[in-house]
Amino acid sequence: MSSATLIKMGLIDKIAKLPEQKIYEVDRIIQNMLLELKLEKVKPISLNGIWKNKGFEKIADIEAEIEKNR
Repeated sequence: MSSATLIKMGLIDKIAKLPEQKIYEVDRIIQNMLLELKLEKVKPISLNGIWKNKGFEKIADIEAEIEKNR
């Protein structure tokens, strides 16, 4: 396990011990750090059409075919 992973796990344990108000404070600090990094937003990947022309179009009743193969 990497040292960064161990540090993250330690942070989680420490945060869990904080009183509620301090948790909000930690959250604000982390949000500010993330804003400073200007992380790119992850673009969702479309899975639309990935099964097109794979042969499933030829199956008239796919649910019945699945049941038959189970």
